[in-house]
Amino acid sequence: MEKRSYQQGRPNRPIDYLKNSIDKVILIKVKRNRLFRAVLRSFDEHLNLYIEDASQLFEYLDEDGNIKEEHESLGNIVLRGDNVIFLNLAS
Repeated sequence: MEKRSYQQGRPNRPIDYLKNSIDKVILIKVKRNRLFRAVLRSFDEHLNLYIEDASQLFEYLDEDGNIKEEHESLGNIVLRGDNVIFLNLAS
């Protein structure tokens, strides 16, 4: 199997993408179908995330059937890595 070459400086491992998203806004989905938007400040090998300016997002249908979004500000929090389902990293 041929190994692909990558441009120098371009991330090629998932951890590189995560490192490039430090100090940027990301979306985080955790267990129990909860979604957060926050600035990623740091993380560890267990994917525990320290995030700032965190908001939990809520989507619901109004009386007219339109999807509405609300958020609850949580400030600075730590999310335990084993609860994380996916991360939508900054581009």
